Amino acid sequence: TPTDAPGNGTTESSDRNGIKSIEVGYALLHALQESTRPMTLTALSKATGMTPSKCHVYLTSFIKVGLIMQKEAGGLYDLGPSALRLGLAALVRVDALEHARAAMQLLRDESEETVVLSIWGNRGPTILHKEDGAHWSPLSVRVGTVLPVLSATGLTLLSGHPRAAIDELLRRELAATPDENPWKVASVDALHAELEKVRALGIAQGRGSNFPGYTGICSPILDHEGGVCAALMVMGETKHFARSFDGPIAVALRRAAAFASERIGWRPGTKWTGREPFFIL
Repeated sequence: TPTDAPGNGTTESSDRNGIKSIEVGYALLHALQESTRPMTLTALSKATGMTPSKCHVYLTSFIKVGLIMQKEAGGLYDLGPSALRLGLAALVRVDALEHARAAMQLLRDESEETVVLSIWGNRGPTILHKEDGAHWSPLSVRVGTVLPVLSATGLTLLSGHPRAAIDELLRRELAATPDENPWKVASVDALHAELEKVRALGIAQGRGSNFPGYTGICSPILDHEGGVCAALMVMGETKHFARSFDGPIAVALRRAAAFASERIGWRPGTKWTGREPFFIL
């Protein structure tokens, strides 16, 4: 039995860097958190690198406080009711806008370009916040501006929806779009193809239709259910802005969007869900 195991009557080893046994035991909670199903003792041992006997000592203490529970069928282990209450309490206290703004500032500093956060408002894609970049420009992006549905921001916010839920909306928008608009495509199928690209690459490319002379790229911010709750865009002058899917700005954008998403509860690998976009203020 490890001397630093909780619940064995011994004094836990600790130093100025923290209590080691808590860090070791957390590996079990993390393994169950990352798993999509309950786990056996053998699987937990393999996932954490601990021996089965050491795992069992920690599991016993976690079961006592309700962080882990053991299912009767097959002796499988899963997260317990205390873990659920902890997660729900943390979720209620999440300030999504605070995390989104932190991501915006990181992206602005790395790209030196203007960064814009938008949500799906009552009248469509709406700019909620912006961070001006180091590169001076006459571009004026006003908070509260409603952007077209057929835009990089609009498609990003719609990218979590199944085709049936948004097909009629896209048809109406396409029919109302002037022929000279760069988003005017041959059919609604072409728009759905753009949405598939956003889902696959995590990036929507702007076409310079909203702010002439400027362009940008946009990524979704996802919530704890995998829903698209906001769109994060970085933009700059077309003549020098690198809008490729794999360029340094795109890499920084994806990283910033993931930063915000993970801090409001999204887990990497969670599928995007199709429902109405929303934002927790």
